[in-house]
Amino acid sequence: MKAMPEDTRADAGRSLGELQGLMLLKRAPGMQALESPSAVTLPSVAAPSLDGLQVEAVAPAPVTEEDLLERLEDLVSERSPHRERSLGEEVESGDIVLLDVMGYAHGALIPFSVRADWRARVSEDPLLPGFFESLEGAEVGLSMDVRLQLPDSYPVESLRGATARFLVDVKAAYEPQPVDFDSPDLLSGLGLGNTLEETLELIAETLAEEREAEARRELRDRVLDALVERTDVVVPETLIDQEIRLRWLEQEQPVLASRNFTLDEMEEAWQGWRTDAATRLDAEWRLRGAVALRAIIEQDDVRPEPEDVEAIRDALAERMGASPEELQAQFESNQVLADRFEHLVMHGTALDYVLSKVTLVSDESGALEAEEP
Repeated sequence: MKAMPEDTRADAGRSLGELQGLMLLKRAPGMQALESPSAVTLPSVAAPSLDGLQVEAVAPAPVTEEDLLERLEDLVSERSPHRERSLGEEVESGDIVLLDVMGYAHGALIPFSVRADWRARVSEDPLLPGFFESLEGAEVGLSMDVRLQLPDSYPVESLRGATARFLVDVKAAYEPQPVDFDSPDLLSGLGLGNTLEETLELIAETLAEEREAEARRELRDRVLDALVERTDVVVPETLIDQEIRLRWLEQEQPVLASRNFTLDEMEEAWQGWRTDAATRLDAEWRLRGAVALRAIIEQDDVRPEPEDVEAIRDALAERMGASPEELQAQFESNQVLADRFEHLVMHGTALDYVLSKVTLVSDESGALEAEEP
């Protein structure tokens, strides 16, 4: 009997060897451009004025009883024992599967469809209707084709309603074991208290913290939106191309290379990213935000306090399942990682600086009401 592997949504427990990839995928807007000045040269502009800058406040979403019960169900499912299915054994509904996936439509690779070591539950997914249902009965260790019609809500607008073909390698599957909800050890096994009341209280606290963090992220995005609107800069199309290409090279190209894609095939895959309208808008926004923050840093000589740098490093180390000393050693031995950490710190410091100048407002009563940031 094996415990179910960690879900891909959780970062804890990953090796330091994966640190670089995780930091690459969790960067703030414009980080690619900030980190690769030799590849992307940002325009120089005057820092946007912060005078009279107002941003609508973001309230955390409330935690409902339904939210509590749903999270409890998820925790029981994730932390209960799972049996690893043997090679050739069939996948069943509710299993956790480990997949390599790539999708095709209109004779070309679907942008963003390439995934390696994707852990997911075999259950209905409205974004890919019929995909996981098709895995039921698939044999562990084998490959299969899954054909479906992409829904009208599919993220790539040009592919909505298209017929897609996904090549799927079923690398592993884990069968959930029956859970005895009457067992006195069930709640203690979750590590969240010994009574249902204690467990729900801890879940409520966790959900509240998550939603506060989500609200902070949304507020920072709104601040960046406001800065971008105040920044008079035209981002050349070539810079947008390079920003997107840097992300493609780190996220998708290594997987394609490991599968022996030809240079022509990889060029076609990259073009799928490059020509996606939403991706281009996002890249432009990231670059404009990076330009605005860089100008503010230089004009106002914004610098992080040493204790703030240490706090960010320690928080990142905890998130990565490493000690601060281990993470610091990685920075000292890898200049690329050190530079990326510095950019991450500067990005957060600059945003905090701007937030200290912003007036948060609320129009719930129909009129703007100033709040403390």
